[in-house]
Amino acid sequence: MEIVTLYRAVSEGEFQQLMRTGKFEAVPSSLEGKFFAESAEDAAQWGEMLEGASHYRIVEVAPPASVAKSLLRWEKLDGIGPARYGELSQLQDAVVRPFR
Repeated sequence: MEIVTLYRAVSEGEFQQLMRTGKFEAVPSSLEGKFFAESAEDAAQWGEMLEGASHYRIVEVAPPASVAKSLLRWEKLDGIGPARYGELSQLQDAVVRPFR
């Protein structure tokens, strides 16, 4: 099965939850989905912008290629780079692991 690797900068709390459950979850007053960068470097830029320098972790997300291709995609989100958005239901079978 072909996969696509995407990256997401997360807070320490989201990182711990992901390592514990292996699944993305919605938190109160949030969207029912998650945004992903197509490169770790772009994810780091979003992490610094949203969480502050050294206050985020990056995870690799490996959904099947068929799922990755179905995600909403922007060529240059927030002036940073390519990004995708997936609903939690689309991400349920994605493999999540720490980046480096």
